[in-house]
Amino acid sequence: MVVTALDSLLSLQGHVLVFALPLWIVGHSQTPHWLIGVCGVVNTLMVVVFQVGASRGVVGNVSAGRGAVRSGVAFLLGMAAIAAAAGAPGRLASVLIVAGVVVYTVGELWHAAASFELGFGLAPARAQGQYSGLHATGSGLAGSLAPSVLALFCIIWGVPGWLALGCVFVLAGLAMPYAVRWAGRSRAAPSVADAVPA
Repeated sequence: MVVTALDSLLSLQGHVLVFALPLWIVGHSQTPHWLIGVCGVVNTLMVVVFQVGASRGVVGNVSAGRGAVRSGVAFLLGMAAIAAAAGAPGRLASVLIVAGVVVYTVGELWHAAASFELGFGLAPARAQGQYSGLHATGSGLAGSLAPSVLALFCIIWGVPGWLALGCVFVLAGLAMPYAVRWAGRSRAAPSVADAVPA
């Protein structure tokens, strides 16, 4: 449940480029509105081309925890670049936003690999359905809260909000390896139910 909670926080990232970024481009930057489409294309192409490669290093729970750390850092760096566009002239703002989207998408690739691995890797064989259901519920809850959270952080609070949310992603990522190790230790100890024959 702790891993699911942390992953749910990181799952908010999936709505930044499709919800917060368009509003930011239109209302808080001196960039053309068609840049929204460019950012969408860049993000989509990167996911299609690089997702398999980004997943190759994630081969277990421990490496998935490290992937979550990397993703949190990439989210912060990408969001900082996007936030910096607010005070920049048009061309520079466009470059900052596209560069931020590229870095952010790298974080998205790492998070997707880590999330899928942990969603299945931490579940015992006898309860894959229950654990996967809980994991999916956390992501779904994050999706339902994302518009309100992102509107508060990224649109209402502006640049400080982008940076603060990026720091939330970093902290959630940094906490993930500890939560994964804790889950591994607790899994290693046999429970009473496992010790008593059916």
